Amino acid sequence: MSTLPSAIGLPPPASLLRLLQLSDSAFPTGAYAFSDGLETLTTRGEVRSAADLTAFLQGQLAHGWGPQDAPACALAWGADVGTLAELDALLDDLKLVQGPREASTRIGASLRRAALHLWPEVGATLPPTRHHAVTFGALAGALGVSRPDAVTAYVSSWLLGRATSATRLMRLGGLDAQRCASQCAVAAQTCIDAALSATPGDLAGFTPLLDLAASEQPGLDSRLFQT
Repeated sequence: MSTLPSAIGLPPPASLLRLLQLSDSAFPTGAYAFSDGLETLTTRGEVRSAADLTAFLQGQLAHGWGPQDAPACALAWGADVGTLAELDALLDDLKLVQGPREASTRIGASLRRAALHLWPEVGATLPPTRHHAVTFGALAGALGVSRPDAVTAYVSSWLLGRATSATRLMRLGGLDAQRCASQCAVAAQTCIDAALSATPGDLAGFTPLLDLAASEQPGLDSRLFQT
């Protein structure tokens, strides 16, 4: 894996501005349409309160999404074509349920398409990628963002995105959802630190309850989210 300099010659402030745009919930990736199984858990009454949501988020950072996608993002930063393909293949294997696996690749494709539309100059330096985490990390490297900043932005984007999803699924106001996210600061930082020191062999995850919830999502009587 090689270390990329600022691939398009941007000074750090400009690169950081692009990273903030890339990780913003309004960036057109379609990520807002997916709940990572949270909709099923709220429908079944297993996540009902702010405390439940905090526990869900912390559990995902420690055992589910965090050990899979965060290190994939970190390892994709500055990686060569072979490493990126390996990371995509690993995520194919680790994401056991079809819905979340396909969501990851759909969001990755949308992220790539939107980014190349806005910043066509990165197209010459960006190798092929498929999953969201891999695409985000590779894009951040191509935009000249530092690796720690890229991973921090990626984890923050996921955490705040799930907290926002909860406001649509639960009797939970925006401020309470943000408080849940803020209570996950230690878990999020631990996730970031682990991702930055990870190797491809460290990608893991064990969330059988969430896998079952995600697989049951298509059978819900009514749905706000796709998965």
